[in-house]
Amino acid sequence: MRNETREKEHPDPEGKSSNRIMMNFAARKSIALIGLMLLSLSACDGKTDSGSDSRTKDPVVDRSANGASLKLERRAAFDTTRQRLEMSELPQLDAVDKRLETLFQMIDRRDLTGLEKMVYPGEGVHVDLKAHRTVPELKKELSQPDGYFQKFYLDSQLLRQSTGDSSQVSLHELFNKNSRVQAEYYLEPGATQIEVRFYLGSTPEENFRVNNAVLIQREGEWYFLQLP
Repeated sequence: MRNETREKEHPDPEGKSSNRIMMNFAARKSIALIGLMLLSLSACDGKTDSGSDSRTKDPVVDRSANGASLKLERRAAFDTTRQRLEMSELPQLDAVDKRLETLFQMIDRRDLTGLEKMVYPGEGVHVDLKAHRTVPELKKELSQPDGYFQKFYLDSQLLRQSTGDSSQVSLHELFNKNSRVQAEYYLEPGATQIEVRFYLGSTPEENFRVNNAVLIQREGEWYFLQLP
């Protein structure tokens, strides 16, 4: 699975201070707890391990052929007790969607320049559940031509070569096959942290390849705490 390979390719760096560990413990715990809740919800909804469901699939497309953008659609929103929320009464979703759409456009262009500006300096970002990066570390990795982001986000060929796994697919290739992606939002108390789960319109059997995103509000702006 993509998540497992990402962790092997990008383990936590050693030598981090105990202060760094304590600073990020609460955020990691929160992400892990929501992740467990989502797994539980998937079981209740009757979804398969791949995250696919019984809804009719969209046709597989090649968006790069006509320059079409990936459409982000809202599916549902919930609080941490699984109570459904009225999305029209959640203005913060507009800002969250804007951040997500900006990232999708960057992936479409295969250019992640400036991604570090969408991460709050005091928090850093989780590349996946186990790997955390500060803003300087993130910026450094974005500049590497054969680094983590080039492989997992932009270049399937490089990813397959580096992992030896022909089944691996970059987010660029994956998103290009889909005309739309649906988002399900999970709001923490206070609604200043939102986890987003994604459902692919054309290839729902590959939902597992897209990590949940987590966004936080700091000083009136929304930033990624965990990248998809």
